[in-house]
Amino acid sequence: MLKYSEFKFPYKYFHLNFEFVPTGYFKQLDWEFLCVHLNTAAAEFNVQVQALVMMDTHVHLLFRISDSSENFFSAAFLKKLDVSELSENFAEPIRHQTQYLNTYRYIYRNPIEAGLVLKCEDYPYSSLGGLIGRSVLKLNVFDRLEIIQNPMKILNWLNKNDQALKYSQLKDLRQPSSVSI
Repeated sequence: MLKYSEFKFPYKYFHLNFEFVPTGYFKQLDWEFLCVHLNTAAAEFNVQVQALVMMDTHVHLLFRISDSSENFFSAAFLKKLDVSELSENFAEPIRHQTQYLNTYRYIYRNPIEAGLVLKCEDYPYSSLGGLIGRSVLKLNVFDRLEIIQNPMKILNWLNKNDQALKYSQLKDLRQPSSVSI
């Protein structure tokens, strides 16, 4: 369960969004290439991957790190992918639980918003499929929302077409006895 205390020292969460254009012919190989290099860089910098989605023109990554090396991690990872540096600030900091949940949802809903699938879990180039057992990931993904405990509730929340997480939903998430999304 994602706890409010997770956003206190020493933990830091970030959203990394960068341009990445798969070849098109072998998109599955591009996905595996991305996962393998991310897993290597994550191990090197002690990063926990929370969510990953590869779109046709870009990638979204949500991660947690316990020191101040997020930009070193981002630079090393993008170098492995042979992606040029886009700006000096690679990773957007996630400062609180509501922002984390909105970012998590935004990342997994990206294929729906792009009109590629009707449900988040149907998109093949997403870490969500690995979390729910639909695919094999070559990447360690940390399940902070405990989707494995109650997949239907989390998937319904991800697939629901509303704009933002309401405060009452956040309050329910903080209660240890239930995950009400």
